[in-house]
Amino acid sequence: MTIKAIVRTLTSGLLIIHVTTACVRNPYEVNISGIECDLSVRNLASEIFETAPPDLSAMADTLMQEYGRALTTYSTVLGLGDPSDEKWKSAFILFATDLRNLALWDDVKRVWPDTERLEEGLEDAFRHYLYYFPEKTLPEVIACISVFNNSIIVDDSLLMISLDRYLGSDSKYYPSLGIFDYQSRKMTPDYALSDCIYAWGATEWDYREADYGTKNLLNTMLHEAKLLYFTRRMIPHIADTVLFGFTERQLEFCTTNEGAFWEYLISRDMLFSTDGFLIRKFTGEAPFTSYFSEESPGRAVVWTGFRIIERYMRNNPSVSLPDLMEMTDCQTILTGAKYNPE
Repeated sequence: MTIKAIVRTLTSGLLIIHVTTACVRNPYEVNISGIECDLSVRNLASEIFETAPPDLSAMADTLMQEYGRALTTYSTVLGLGDPSDEKWKSAFILFATDLRNLALWDDVKRVWPDTERLEEGLEDAFRHYLYYFPEKTLPEVIACISVFNNSIIVDDSLLMISLDRYLGSDSKYYPSLGIFDYQSRKMTPDYALSDCIYAWGATEWDYREADYGTKNLLNTMLHEAKLLYFTRRMIPHIADTVLFGFTERQLEFCTTNEGAFWEYLISRDMLFSTDGFLIRKFTGEAPFTSYFSEESPGRAVVWTGFRIIERYMRNNPSVSLPDLMEMTDCQTILTGAKYNPE
């Protein structure tokens, strides 16, 4: 089984497009009242760390029966080995009784006394998912702590949320882990839902499995933009700052300089660049986009890509969300968007 562990302090936030005429339908608002979605969040961390040490051996057996492959995935991420290995139980008990892990769990409980809000948000998001993709299967959703290894762990039909990666921007743990302020700003409970949906989308539509042809800046930025557009469709009322991970000031900078961004990319013939360094500098996590200015946010071109995707979908109402997610002809998207910001 191939494990796809998506470690993200994801960009977030979203530009709201104001509808100026009553006859224009908001594409994000759909009627999901008839969609059934019985989703729950199982708290594996609670089952592990709320068990008394003398009972951990029996609990390990119970978890193997109840969690199956999910426990295998989790154990692999933590480096505990395979639960089928005779040495696994000893490693599991050491993990569950480590004083540092117990102290971390105490801090997690203070920030996350329960997962009800997350569960409600995920249930609503996956009702939207089934509205657009009725043939899809919902994942098993599990809350855990990964001792800061991963934010979201996705494997086949599994979605795991590592709560210790969402303790708040002022968490005492993050500076010592080499996590920068621009990253920890997005490591709060408010980002857990959108990170889950983005990570699920990134696994369902993996760039490496899509047929985009030669990797260049255009198809990379539009692929990332499609994942953000997918996230917004699943969470229609997500805050602008949470979808893109920008501050209000950064969002304002993007809006003000939208035309300048595009002119810069076009005039320097960067859209079809296959330079891996350039692509990473534009689309990778960073405090700012060095090609633009220190006032710009990192991944500002992904915001530009999102604007292109929105324009394309507005101009081509016959294109469904499933159609869009399968599209790999980025030139067609660009042409159909007729994107030309002032």
